Amino acid sequence: MVPKVTKPATVMRLGPVPCEQLINMAKRISPATWAGEDALKENDFAVFHHTQHIIFRFIESNLDPQNWYANPAWDVWAPILLPVMDAAIQPYGFARPQYPKAMLAKLAAGHRIDPHYDGAGSNLRTHKIHVPLVTNQNAYFLVRDEHVHLEQGIAYEVNNIVSHGGENSGAEDRIHLIFEVYEADPAAWADTRGSHADV
Repeated sequence: MVPKVTKPATVMRLGPVPCEQLINMAKRISPATWAGEDALKENDFAVFHHTQHIIFRFIESNLDPQNWYANPAWDVWAPILLPVMDAAIQPYGFARPQYPKAMLAKLAAGHRIDPHYDGAGSNLRTHKIHVPLVTNQNAYFLVRDEHVHLEQGIAYEVNNIVSHGGENSGAEDRIHLIFEVYEADPAAWADTRGSHADV
């Protein structure tokens, strides 16, 4: 079993990532594509009433991060996504990183994601990373009692097992790359690599 990871208290800045090509691609996604992909998502929860997702990878029932699947869109997007994801997790120094979840999330202008908890299961065993691709100064990540503006092109680890949500009071839809990662090398599980204290 993949061991539990240490989460940051709220949000931890990991650093800038090269995502210009991904930003341009995200901006060109048509409303029909967003709607079509969103209709297929497993994470169809009430808190996402004004959020659409394109799911590339997902953990089956959010239970075991080793039990994940890829959707057809992953094959198309992987060459663009993987360099961004690999750059984002460099501070962890993982020997064999595994990405069981990856998606784009679009929060509509003038709306919010209600505060919620992602719960136990796989969420205790992965680091959750956000990379804002399209954002504005009035878009915030809500976590505990904090409103944190996440900057475009910067990777952040967020604590998804405490109360968190999102708010976009701007005039433009907010789009984030969101993915999860864990160390897949069992030889590394005995040490503390990947805890937020080490990055």
